[in-house]
Amino acid sequence: MKPVLFIFCLLCINCYSIQKSYNYGNPYHPSPAFPEGEEQFEEGAPVWIVDTLGHYVFSLPSKLVLWNWRADNHQISEETKNYLKDYIRENNLRDVKVRFNQYSPLSEWKRLSKNQNINPVIRYVFGSISLLAYTFLPGRLFAGTIGGDHYNSFTNTINLYSDLPPVAIHEGGHAKDFAQREYRTLYAIAYAIPFAGSLYHEARATDDAINYFAEKEDRHQLDSSFKVLVPAYATYVGGAVGDVVANPVTAVTVVPGHIYGRRKKREMDFHLGTRKEKRK
Repeated sequence: MKPVLFIFCLLCINCYSIQKSYNYGNPYHPSPAFPEGEEQFEEGAPVWIVDTLGHYVFSLPSKLVLWNWRADNHQISEETKNYLKDYIRENNLRDVKVRFNQYSPLSEWKRLSKNQNINPVIRYVFGSISLLAYTFLPGRLFAGTIGGDHYNSFTNTINLYSDLPPVAIHEGGHAKDFAQREYRTLYAIAYAIPFAGSLYHEARATDDAINYFAEKEDRHQLDSSFKVLVPAYATYVGGAVGDVVANPVTAVTVVPGHIYGRRKKREMDFHLGTRKEKRK
């Protein structure tokens, strides 16, 4: 079973090619800008004890899995914020909310009631489940052990806790993917289907992030994407049959993910170098 899961993972990730031209987003449904007085981007006020515990204790599983100290570190740099802000502006995501290391349950429950692009029955049933977890097991503290960086389609909100531009753009990729769907309710239900649904959505977001950095010719973040996003995708294969922490399959799948990601990085270096030589 495990080899089959990982082969499926590789097939999804292998859809990326530097020959692709990047397609900037255009939402299918109206995407109104935030009204005056309401900010699209918000950041949680520093809380030393919470952020320290989150960074040095609860985020250790994700740091070990991704082998990156900046995973779920609760200290998001201006560089990472600006990457995501530029991405959202360039892809016309005017109605998506972004919370940088912020815990705001009341505001999220209000956003749940206002999201008219998801059927109200589905929105309140599945959205309430996601917000109960957000409320009582907040990523502001537990990210990396329980949950972490994510896009919530029911509230149309990106929650970011890691200072990693590829992760930020990956979550933006989810928002872009949903924004381009005519039937967002069905797409949200599909994402909730164990294994097949989530892996498809995650592959699309990863592919978009890699293509985005290739379009920008940002070699540093492109390299980082292969080192971080490909292993992260491998964790979804393990997580498809259990929780990230409780499930040892994650540890098994992420190792080949790191190997594969670094191999793809070397291939990318070769292809980009060849393309650069042809331009001269």
